[in-house]
Amino acid sequence: MIGSVLSVAAAVSERRRDPEMARRQFDGEVSAQICALRRQNCPKAILKTLEKKRPQVIARAVGMTFLGSKRVFFSSVIPASQLSIPEQMLMVRNGDIPGCTYLDTTRIADLVEMPRESYYIFSVEDGTRTLGWTPYFGEKVFKTQPNRRGLSVVESIGFCRNTDTLKHHNIDAIWSRLKRTKIPFLWVLGREPRLCADNANTSDPRWGIPSCNTVVI
Repeated sequence: MIGSVLSVAAAVSERRRDPEMARRQFDGEVSAQICALRRQNCPKAILKTLEKKRPQVIARAVGMTFLGSKRVFFSSVIPASQLSIPEQMLMVRNGDIPGCTYLDTTRIADLVEMPRESYYIFSVEDGTRTLGWTPYFGEKVFKTQPNRRGLSVVESIGFCRNTDTLKHHNIDAIWSRLKRTKIPFLWVLGREPRLCADNANTSDPRWGIPSCNTVVI
């Protein structure tokens, strides 16, 4: 939980005044996310892929607009085929405490096929607006919004790695399933970030459902 993701309000303000300054800020954010992965000994091939996409990510971020202040412009994602989910959870840290996986990750499947190489998601809402929703209800709502969807497990892990979201609330990864019916979620118990799963009709005011734009790079 490095908390490095660029403030939306600050970035929008700077972009309106000076697009070039906004580009520099977004460039710095890409660097921050990649450097954080490098410090945790992320494989070089993954870092190289994320670095290669830097120009496209910055260009898309500069051209984006936001209606709310609880979104971040972009977040890096590592597919499980490149780095296992348990290995990625170790990168979700609460201070000096690494995250841990409390489920059988071989039984996790995404709702649709996702990219096979590392990528970025955009316009990520942190789940504040959906606190208390059941995953089932959240999925129904996002089906009415053609340009938005929930996050998968690895996208949720990446988002929690890049932000301090878990310091504020827990999140459901509704774009994935465990054993077809259960919803994976990330939370903190006893200061330890954990990946677990529960039923789709379970709700709690401490849980939110993050979402992102359907476009990935």
